[in-house]
Amino acid sequence: MSLELLDAQPTADGMVVTFGTEQGVQQLEGSAEEIAHLARTMQQVAALGQLNEDEHVWVDAVPVGEAIVKLGLAPGGQARVLILRP
Repeated sequence: MSLELLDAQPTADGMVVTFGTEQGVQQLEGSAEEIAHLARTMQQVAALGQLNEDEHVWVDAVPVGEAIVKLGLAPGGQARVLILRP
């Protein structure tokens, strides 16, 4: 799944971010620290993805509120994203 940031708004407890994905619009609500960790991990995966030709691997799983966002690499310089909710 690809991720495109559509919106980010502050909340009383942190932030809510809205992404456009292949699965439709997804909202993640979490603390400022969780959102910052997600952003840093997304940057790292994007940088690694440019160097990746053959690997199909998960790099990190970032908790954001009640969701877990798994980020990884796919062959051909592509990123992988999976949003898991309880």
